[in-house]
Amino acid sequence: MAWDFQSLFRRHAPGIARSLRRRGLDAEAAADLTQDTFARVIARGPAQDVSDYLSRAYLYRVARNLGINHAKRQALVLSLPLEQSEAQRALAREPDAETILASREQLRLVAAVLAELPERQRCAFLLHRVENWPIARIAEEIGLSPTRTWELVRDSYRRIVLRTGGL
Repeated sequence: MAWDFQSLFRRHAPGIARSLRRRGLDAEAAADLTQDTFARVIARGPAQDVSDYLSRAYLYRVARNLGINHAKRQALVLSLPLEQSEAQRALAREPDAETILASREQLRLVAAVLAELPERQRCAFLLHRVENWPIARIAEEIGLSPTRTWELVRDSYRRIVLRTGGL
């Protein structure tokens, strides 16, 4: 039995997106995960004995799992919120010699940590942080699952924070 993915998308995408929104995701993330749900299902293809009811349940389960994974990844990402005025003041100031030396030392420490990372982990971190690639693209590039790729990036952040005192 083959699925008609276009009709499945038209029929179930709005409900899946609503379901993800009810779980606390914003509209953009819910829309992205809805598309990811169908991309994942299309990539795997339907089982031969799947009925229409089971296809709906399967789609919602895939979406729910993707939502859970998304929430876990968001919790792993380290972020330091800056107040708008604080950021503007920092950009407006000319750094003094001490700040320049401290920044260079921090940069040296980060470079040393990156040099110690295994090649695949360093590549994942740099593609994510410097090149701003999405995790799915990085995972495909280095031949790992998106979950494992997130773990590599997270572990890289942790190593840097531990070695540099949090920058």
